[in-house]
Amino acid sequence: MVCADCGCLVDAGVRLSTCDGPDCCCAALPVREVLETMAAQIRTAFEARDMTMFGALLAEGARWGDDGAPNRCRSRAEVVATLQRLIDAGVSGEVLDLKTGPAGVLCHLRAHWPAHPGLTGRDELFHLYRARDGEIIEIEPYDEREAAEAALSVI
Repeated sequence: MVCADCGCLVDAGVRLSTCDGPDCCCAALPVREVLETMAAQIRTAFEARDMTMFGALLAEGARWGDDGAPNRCRSRAEVVATLQRLIDAGVSGEVLDLKTGPAGVLCHLRAHWPAHPGLTGRDELFHLYRARDGEIIEIEPYDEREAAEAALSVI
């Protein structure tokens, strides 16, 4: 649908085309092309197991995990270090699916956990990579697709 106030083409909370006007009322909405590029870069980084590449997508103050979580991350460096520790411990995985929406990119992952004391986790998980201004600002983990998809639609 075309925004009656500024002329942006908007679908389900995502701008398909922008009016580029100085008074655009849709400026807070994400742009589909940016989100699709980010999704492709996430897939490439995980397939290559390149956490430096993934880190380039993160805002400096990126967050992962609840404030009360023992392994919470509160910066790009902490997120990258945590993921690299998992890879170094033998955890591997694959991206099963990626979906974009108003909040960012939803990633369905399958993890393979090695037999290692104290190293366990879910085999299938969903990460919402909440994006703003072309960067991932927060990683929100979900156990179920329905909850993750609901969060993907909320800015």
